[in-house]
This record gives sequence, structure tokens and C-alpha cells, in this order.
Amino acid sequence: MSELAQLQQAFARGLLGEDDAILAQIHSSFLPAESVLRVYRNHFILSLTEVLAGSYPAVKAMVGEVFFAAAARGFVLAEPLREGSVMHYGEGFGDWLAQLPTTVTLPWLGELARFEWALDRAALLAPEPRRWPAERLAAVPPERWEQLVLLPAGDLLLFESSYPVLALWQMALHQGATVTELDAPCHLVLKKQRDHRVMPFPLDLAAWRLLLGCQQGAPLARLLAQTPSAVEHLTPLITLDLLVDLELMP
Repeated sequence: MSELAQLQQAFARGLLGEDDAILAQIHSSFLPAESVLRVYRNHFILSLTEVLAGSYPAVKAMVGEVFFAAAARGFVLAEPLREGSVMHYGEGFGDWLAQLPTTVTLPWLGELARFEWALDRAALLAPEPRRWPAERLAAVPPERWEQLVLLPAGDLLLFESSYPVLALWQMALHQGATVTELDAPCHLVLKKQRDHRVMPFPLDLAAWRLLLGCQQGAPLARLLAQTPSAVEHLTPLITLDLLVDLELMP
């Protein structure tokens, strides 16, 4: 390992409070080396805390600034940044929150964080240019319907939770109604819009499973054989630009 790499690793360990070997390399005319390292460490933690706050605004609103800052600090020290970009930093924060003793009375908090991370990831998806090809569907001969596969938009993510995370998110950030019933599972599709906002849509379970099956590449005939009533959800899924293309299996 080069001397520079060793120095960088020592500095990283110093930022995380793992050891103070880097102190011998810090020279300042104004502050002791310990104080200089503390300034860098606090700035490092504060910067990543701000990144987490940007990805998890509803979580922060629900628990308050003091609690969020303490939880974020613990996460930053346990899961430090491992690449030059912060674009993907923060994954797993929901799991971190869920295992904290202080969140035992907030069993939904980790799920809310997982939902916000999914929103964050959906925002990075490339916009879907395709629209439903009605003419191509009409041209499919009946003898090939068994091979028909419907394709979801590429700019959507499916999300499910045993808690009403959409209602909790709306309550936290958008003056939604107070959530009093936590035993309310939800099935959502997170769809990027033409203005690049991500819109979460609630779906009933049958529609959600139909869209999931399409996403997994299952033939439509098989999906409808499993759940015949799912046929009533096809038109809404197409209207919402959630299903945008089709193909025929060989």
C-alpha cells in the first residue's frame, strides 16, 4: 500500500473516531491537532446527516430534529461513506432505525424510511418514453394470446408494507390526515412523472400483484388464470401509464 493510501486510511479512521494515529500528521499554528481533527469529524458527520435529511424528510419530521440528528450520527459512524459520491448514501437507514431500542414504540418508522428510500431511488430512474401500443395489441392473433406479455414502465418501482406508509408520509409532509390505524397494509407503485416528480399510487392487492407479475415477465394468460378478477385492473394500469408495451414470448 502506498504512503498516500495509508495516510488516507488513517484520516478516515480518525474521522470515524476509530483511532488517533492521524494526529501526528496534523500541523496547525492556531489549534491543537485534536481540535483540528474534531472540526473535520464534526463537518464530516454534519454533511452526511444533511444528506440523510434530504432522503428522509418525513422520518425527520416524525421524530424531530434532535432525535434524527442522534440517529443519523450513529448511522454515519456505523455505515460511513465508502465512495466519492453521496448519491447512493443512506441505503439501510430504515433497518438501522428499526433496530434502535429507542424506536421500539415506533414500529412503523423503519418502514417509513424504507418507503422514502424507494422514492429517492425512483427519482433516479430514466423517464419512460413508451406509451401503450393499442394498435399492436389489436394485431395480435388469437392463437398467440397465450404468449402475450405486458411490460410495465421502466420508471416505476413497486413497494409494499405492513404499515400505512403513504398516509404517514402525507401526514408528515403534506398536511395529511392524522394516522390512527397502523394495522393497514399498503401496496404502492412509485411512478416518475413527466415533470420528473415521483408520484406514489396506492393499488389494491390484485392490481399490485398483476403489475408485479408483468414486471417479472409472466404471460398475461397465466396471471389471469391465477386471478381471473385481475382483468378489471388492466385498463386502469394502462391509463395510468403503468403498462406501456407488450411482447410475444417465442
